[in-house]
Amino acid sequence: MKEDLRSLIDDPRFLSYHRELVEAREFNTFDVLRYSGYEIRHSNVLAWLLRPADTHGIGSQFLKWFVNHVNGRLAPDLERLPKTSFEAGNVEVWRERDYVDVTILFKKEKCLIAVENKPEPAHPHHLDQIMGYEETLLGKHKDHTVRSVLLTTSPDGSVNFPGIAHVGWDSVREAIGSVLADGGFPSPDVQAFIRQYLDMVERWFRPGSESFKALLDDHRAILKEMRRVLEKDGDGGVHALVSADRTEYRDALAKLVRESRHEPKQLRALVANYLRGREVAPSHSHNPSRTVYWLGWTDPTLAGATEKMGGHRGALSWYMAFTNQKVEMDFAFYSENGEERSLPIPAMPTTCSSKPIADSRPSRSPWRSGGP
Repeated sequence: MKEDLRSLIDDPRFLSYHRELVEAREFNTFDVLRYSGYEIRHSNVLAWLLRPADTHGIGSQFLKWFVNHVNGRLAPDLERLPKTSFEAGNVEVWRERDYVDVTILFKKEKCLIAVENKPEPAHPHHLDQIMGYEETLLGKHKDHTVRSVLLTTSPDGSVNFPGIAHVGWDSVREAIGSVLADGGFPSPDVQAFIRQYLDMVERWFRPGSESFKALLDDHRAILKEMRRVLEKDGDGGVHALVSADRTEYRDALAKLVRESRHEPKQLRALVANYLRGREVAPSHSHNPSRTVYWLGWTDPTLAGATEKMGGHRGALSWYMAFTNQKVEMDFAFYSENGEERSLPIPAMPTTCSSKPIADSRPSRSPWRSGGP
């Protein structure tokens, strides 16, 4: 056990994990609000930057870059987007219109750009979803040019998607950073927001080559033994296993052992199966490099309530993010104009504690307020 434990502590991925735990990190609003992992938050910022007249103060600068970049990513056999006017009065940007994450409309040119935002690597199955949205848009806007964009954490064009433009979040992050570096954001408050956002995107979408899941997989045997120690003797028992020349790693090791107990993929499957039993069809997405599993769904019993609130029948939506570290939940409402706002759910921790879904250990709820 001693050799296996030393091998784990000396693993560069564990040392990186330890540094992230002990090193002071600058204040970031997104970390405090726990918004970094939500797809809808990234789509909101993207839509905000694309609106020429919005409060960012950069006019159409980012919009022009995005349109030009999309044109460069379209397949050679596809007609390029028509030359458009970027005047604020000519541009509308919608959120969740016809279930598309972000839609850009150029009124005079009758041109639509539909952006599907996936905070995960590109996958061939994304194409079917996008083409379904595009068919809906073409049916509603018969005299418009429609171009679809898939935005993922994979590099630009790393997966060939016929008929659509594939754009990587790396390119978006670099474009926003260039505007910031060139002094494009005039307001100090907006500059501070953008710096925090870029820091969060850097950490979220570019996690590096060291994979947390791979660290757990490569040291599965010793972590299993240490979980038994943790269950019996708590953190102190784990600390006692660490040799005197490695004491600075005790807290990080205990935290890693606790997090290795969690199975985010299996927990998501439990929630999904529960939802299907209630005749709800959830949607899945996954970022393997961060071991994050997302689940989204709309409760059909809320259809009447959403219409009374001014939204379409699927306007009230739930979102969950499962990781080894925590489970996060968001409840959002989309109005007719595509505006999204979160709704408070103060009773959620109490409800989840009283109605656990871990069927293998029904007396123990996997839900805890503030994370596992």
